[in-house]
Amino acid sequence: MNINKIKNYVLENQFKIIYEDNKVDIVNYQNMGHFDDNKVIVYYDKGIVEIKGKNLIIKKLLKDEVLIKGSIEKIEFR
Repeated sequence: MNINKIKNYVLENQFKIIYEDNKVDIVNYQNMGHFDDNKVIVYYDKGIVEIKGKNLIIKKLLKDEVLIKGSIEKIEFR
């Protein structure tokens, strides 16, 4: 991988959501609105992401990234 691709990845500021194996990784969000074991609400520059499921936990919480794991049933954008 060349240095420009690495630099663009590290300095990425666009909102991004990745879902894989009952994990949701949200990058460049603005704020956490709500969290419990059945629902997570995350604000981003164009709206809200609501994640519903069971046994939801936050595996990683950084200033610009949150990783949610659990039995994810629904991801809704508003």
